Amino acid sequence: MNDRSIGNCRGVCLAEVMIALAAGAVVLAATLQSLDHFQHRLSKQHVTAAQAQDLRIGLKVLEDELRAIGTGSSPAEASLSITDRQEIEFAANLGGFVTTLTNAVSSLQQDLPVVNGTDWPKGKRILVCDRERCAEGRLARDGRARALSVAGPLGHEFAAGSEVRVANRVRYYVKTDQDGTARVMREVDGGANPLIGEIAKFQLCYFDRNGAATTDPFRVTRVRIEAVVGDARNQVIREIGFRGR
Repeated sequence: MNDRSIGNCRGVCLAEVMIALAAGAVVLAATLQSLDHFQHRLSKQHVTAAQAQDLRIGLKVLEDELRAIGTGSSPAEASLSITDRQEIEFAANLGGFVTTLTNAVSSLQQDLPVVNGTDWPKGKRILVCDRERCAEGRLARDGRARALSVAGPLGHEFAAGSEVRVANRVRYYVKTDQDGTARVMREVDGGANPLIGEIAKFQLCYFDRNGAATTDPFRVTRVRIEAVVGDARNQVIREIGFRGR
């Protein structure tokens, strides 16, 4: 049998295999590094977008409730009780609960006949007002279709047609956690929840009808909000006038 030439075939030495593996490892490491960098950037973009969304929604709630300042207080009292740089407290009728007395009530009466008391929640502070005065009460039970019950006598007589409204106590303030994270909190009638998370800046400025800066609760008619989450690109400035003032 004649030997046949197989051609110019030769084996692969160990050194060549090691070089190929090393080159592949370098390419793989570079690819993983690029993917990690891309994932980090994508994650950061998602966080930034979520922060911006959180700020937008939170400020919308705050703006709507600031516009209602004055709807939950009598003309003789200040609607605002705190006017600080990072805290504001005020009275407002957030749910728009308003009705009128259908009959006169005495100073000792605790059941108030009204046009409609449906869905008025137990425990809420209410104001009963005529042209001369207002009296404060607290609902002893959930409202009924034609009646509201208060926990104690109003102390004044009121004629039929006198207005009855809910008066919520609303407070916004900045709370800083132990890890240094600051949040804007919303508190309504004593119950608090975070509204805007990881706030970098939250500042309130107050103005009167003429645009002059003031912190006098009786003179304030407009509030400017400056808020920042994340970096400065998520800075928002709003000015809100009060409908009830």
